[in-house]
Amino acid sequence: MKPTTRLSFLHLLILLLGASGAWFMPAWANEPKKPVVPEVEVKKFKYADEQGETGRSGYVYKRALRPSEEEPKPKVWEPAKDPKTAQKEEHGKADAHGAPDAHGEKKVEKKDDGHGEPKKEEKKKDDKKGGDAHGAPDAHGGGGGHGDAHGKAKAPEPTFSAVYDPAVIKLDGMHRPLTKAVQSNTYADYFLCRKTITDKYRDTVLDEINTFADRMGLPRAQDTPCMVKVAKANTKLPGAIYIEFYVDELAAKECIKLGECGSTRLMMLYPKDKTGKKSKEIYRSYVITDERKYRRSSFCVSPQGQLLGEKSCYVAVNPDWLFN
Repeated sequence: MKPTTRLSFLHLLILLLGASGAWFMPAWANEPKKPVVPEVEVKKFKYADEQGETGRSGYVYKRALRPSEEEPKPKVWEPAKDPKTAQKEEHGKADAHGAPDAHGEKKVEKKDDGHGEPKKEEKKKDDKKGGDAHGAPDAHGGGGGHGDAHGKAKAPEPTFSAVYDPAVIKLDGMHRPLTKAVQSNTYADYFLCRKTITDKYRDTVLDEINTFADRMGLPRAQDTPCMVKVAKANTKLPGAIYIEFYVDELAAKECIKLGECGSTRLMMLYPKDKTGKKSKEIYRSYVITDERKYRRSSFCVSPQGQLLGEKSCYVAVNPDWLFN
């Protein structure tokens, strides 16, 4: 390497070191202090108190609220008032001490009618025009209408079941008696036979039950109590309608209150057509049991009173059944 080239390289290296040394020179005491730049505070968002939605990365996203925004409060719904009624209340209302209202007038209640006698209460107007207070027709033949002698509306007539004949048993559209249940247990609801079935049909069922009990050599059923039983949904035949009798008072209490019927004396009403579109023929399917003698038998009787056999009416009415 030539001497001139070596000197130029050293000279260049010295110049570079001198220029870079200026950046690392220490600060002297007489030098002015540099102004301190305050750190800018990063405003933190205030998030709504809610569950939020989880994104794909697993981060939960919530709604950010404004600094002046508060948590939304639930609005209480109030019915809208009629503007005419509200205006009358504001202008015509007086307080309990007789303070003036919006028009500067005091509201004074009159205690008499001006003749020194107490004020009589106004009579209530009849809902129907043209009738008096008792619903009687007026001179023009109006009023009365649908009300009774005291102006009360008559209750609508009940709708009867389309499957069960009302001449046999009175049930509503849901196939339940029109009266209230007197007892209920785990398996069924119990109603009194009175006002639900006719006396003639009740006597027919009782006679047939005792006829079958005599044939089996079992105790007879008593004429009271007579109950209409409606099976509940958790039974084998939900909604089935029964007429039930009992051999004595103890058997009645155990069967009605506890659902434990050791000596069964009942008849299930079996309608041939459960759609109600055809004839309302109701067969009588009997079950007679005795837990002491281990006896149990079923009988089916037609609507005309003919014994169809010692079997349930489901089997008797459907002769082509597989296990008949």
